[in-house]
Amino acid sequence: MPSPAVYRSPRATATAATVLLVVCGAVVLFRLVTDFLLYGAAGDLPVDVEFGDESAFSSAYGLYLAANLMYLLTLAGSAAAFLTWFYRARVNAEVLYPHGHQRARGWAIGGWFTPVVQFWFPRQIVGDIWQAGVRPDASGVRPPLSETLLNFWWISFWLAKLTNRIGTQSTDGAHYPDEYQQGLLWVIASDVLEVVAAVLAVLVVRKVTAMQEERFAERAATAYGVHASAVGS
Repeated sequence: MPSPAVYRSPRATATAATVLLVVCGAVVLFRLVTDFLLYGAAGDLPVDVEFGDESAFSSAYGLYLAANLMYLLTLAGSAAAFLTWFYRARVNAEVLYPHGHQRARGWAIGGWFTPVVQFWFPRQIVGDIWQAGVRPDASGVRPPLSETLLNFWWISFWLAKLTNRIGTQSTDGAHYPDEYQQGLLWVIASDVLEVVAAVLAVLVVRKVTAMQEERFAERAATAYGVHASAVGS
């Protein structure tokens, strides 16, 4: 049986997640530049020859590999920071709205790594966290809050993964420059979507954090008669 949920300010983890998501997004933008350089280098090659030994292409490909290594390192950091914030936000949401959750809090981490359910469990959890931050009306009912931001984030997140998979398989199987360029178009689309997903993730983190701090301050003010601005300071 899990321990009782305890509210702790999500601001520190939110700040770490925001900073690292921004850094990761910046690295993806750099990788996007190398995508275009690689596309141009492949286009400069004769269409009827294989391109692995061409010096201009090899130079552009080396820069792309360096950008990809930077991306993997920053991705690991941003993912760790985001999951730390995500779990804290899930526990806080249980304090704010104990009966408003479809999944146990352990799925806030495990749901991202479990095959099949990773496609919808995290989305359900973030939706519950989102609604837990809504201010109840006079009768105690939480009116539904639009989840458009969450939907765009989730769709862009998975579309980035899908297009990257298609692009990687296409470029790995290409033998001629035009085939390689076609695969790179999918890679370029993936990087654009990943930047969009990173921006939307930052907005989700900031919005959820702000809502949780406001709701907890209001609860404290009601329970203890203190001014809401003094709570969490």
